[in-house]
Amino acid sequence: MSIADIKYKELISDIIQNGEWDNDKQVRAIWLDGKPAYTKSVISKKLQFDNTEVPILTTKQVYWKTAIKELLWIWQIKSNRVQDLRNMNFHIWNEWEIQEGEWKGTIGAAYGYQLGKPCRAIPSQTIEQDKYNVGIDYPKIDQVDYLLWSLKNNPSSRRHLTTLWDKDDLDEMSLTPCVWKTNWIIKRGKMHLVVGIRSNDLALGNPFNVFQYYVLQRMIAQVTGYELGTLTFDIDDCHLYDRHQEALIEQIKRDPYPAPTLWIKPEIKNFYDFTIDDFKLIDYKYHPSIKMEVAI
Repeated sequence: MSIADIKYKELISDIIQNGEWDNDKQVRAIWLDGKPAYTKSVISKKLQFDNTEVPILTTKQVYWKTAIKELLWIWQIKSNRVQDLRNMNFHIWNEWEIQEGEWKGTIGAAYGYQLGKPCRAIPSQTIEQDKYNVGIDYPKIDQVDYLLWSLKNNPSSRRHLTTLWDKDDLDEMSLTPCVWKTNWIIKRGKMHLVVGIRSNDLALGNPFNVFQYYVLQRMIAQVTGYELGTLTFDIDDCHLYDRHQEALIEQIKRDPYPAPTLWIKPEIKNFYDFTIDDFKLIDYKYHPSIKMEVAI
């Protein structure tokens, strides 16, 4: 029985039993027919996995290759161009593509754009010789490259963070980031990952996010040489949409299957060498997909 399914059922049940609706307010999200997309929420929930098995749902099919493609688009390609996703036969972001102006064809200054901005400087000397790196004009690199460098060169640091929440760019984003922060912590040779999520749609977003960040943690652990530690999700607003509730009630009645195994090509030691062909999900048995509308 999959641990991911067990934890997912507990969280869905909590929302159904204890959540609060926002249907007394004007909400941002709408359905394709123009009607408001109301949510039922619980606040400040934690999902933690020990990573002894792949955290992917079996009570419905999770399109795992699609999830990895989106992950590569954001973290490796560092793109905000929607056409880059369409080239991978991935169309979920079409609804947020900007149609005119300087950001035409993109999702604006969001997601991959933030990870790809040069922002941090690597000192040319050792950490001890140049502890604070202040006032010295070293070339700057982006968040992903800095994370990879600091994990290898300064593992005891408590500053292995990335953020997609740049307050100066929020008005330039077609959708502000839901998963907005990662914190990477090295303890006794193990890499632990804490993922900060301001808002999480449990029906569609959460299953993708949990699997994606497990894959990302595996990728970065492989290229930096650490063992895999825990994976934790800190979710601020944990919700389901009104039109998803009945489907979710039906889904959590299903009996889970055992978790599959994720194979990642072990020869790859450079983060930018991974391709979608370097991943195989072995023995993934699942119940049929459940069609649910996407709120926009």
